[in-house]
Amino acid sequence: MSGNSEINNAKVLVTGATGFIGSHLVDSLLERECNVHCLVRASSDLKWLPKERITCHVADLLDPEIPPSCLEGLEHVFHCAGVTVSRTRKGYFDVNATACRSLFERLLPAAAQLKSVVHLSSLAAVGPSADPHNPVDETSPCAPVTHYGHSKLAGEKIALEYADRLPIMVIRPPVVYGAREVNFFTYLEKLKQGWFIRVGKETRHLSIVHVQDLVRAMRIAAGSASGEDRVYLVTDGELYHWEEVSRIASEILNTRPRTLTLPESLVRFAATLSEMNAAWTGKPALLDRQRFIDIRQTAWTASSGKFFRTFDFQPEYKLQRGLEVTLDWYRRHGWL
Repeated sequence: MSGNSEINNAKVLVTGATGFIGSHLVDSLLERECNVHCLVRASSDLKWLPKERITCHVADLLDPEIPPSCLEGLEHVFHCAGVTVSRTRKGYFDVNATACRSLFERLLPAAAQLKSVVHLSSLAAVGPSADPHNPVDETSPCAPVTHYGHSKLAGEKIALEYADRLPIMVIRPPVVYGAREVNFFTYLEKLKQGWFIRVGKETRHLSIVHVQDLVRAMRIAAGSASGEDRVYLVTDGELYHWEEVSRIASEILNTRPRTLTLPESLVRFAATLSEMNAAWTGKPALLDRQRFIDIRQTAWTASSGKFFRTFDFQPEYKLQRGLEVTLDWYRRHGWL
């Protein structure tokens, strides 16, 4: 397959629209004159959504009610809803796996008219690379290392169960960064304050993708004939290590951060304490023992060559430009 067809003037449904990736996807779909419908929870914060330009349907994804008016004429679905932080394994699986089946069942009455159902997964479903210079690809055996990764893989398997009835396509991004993102912002904020914090002495490698490239890839995947392949990794096509990310971001910020190396044992202890506090407060911890498993891996690297070849796709945001536009947004909006 070649070419990179886009979707225009289509009726689309987005789950997870209030999140970082989902909200950028909604913006990009509106730019292409799409009729955008969103499934949102009653408790969702809609601050990033242009509410006057979209149609919101309040629903619980574990048992979603999709109005017939929403299904009528529906052409594309983007399933972006998910959780990245939970106090329990069940919390991950309820949203990242079980809810997928509920959603896809509700979509079956519209199967004949649907042109695509894009299921947003994660590199975590595959797991880390054994060799930082030999990134995983779509042929790599899946070996997730956290509850989050296992739940995203379970969600993929459920999605693919419906591939004979729905035009399913699975997209696996690595670290995603850009405007509105909070966790990566914390890393950049520390650099601005003069600190590059690293865990242990090993060099830690990663793949990364700017949110604008990811949502463009999702649109292109949705707008092209799916063929036989159903699962794709999407990155910016390069391999990095955190010292390189720090250097480029620091140059843009015009700072010279000092390196603070934390022993893995100390970070593990802090993660345990944070998890205990989360159990006491009932709120998920940003750093817990699951997150520590992620952090201590030496290579979260992936190859997106298959996606590039299949859809004739080239990222527009390599790291330098991606960090420049991201940091500019943080400055203009008073985050930095």
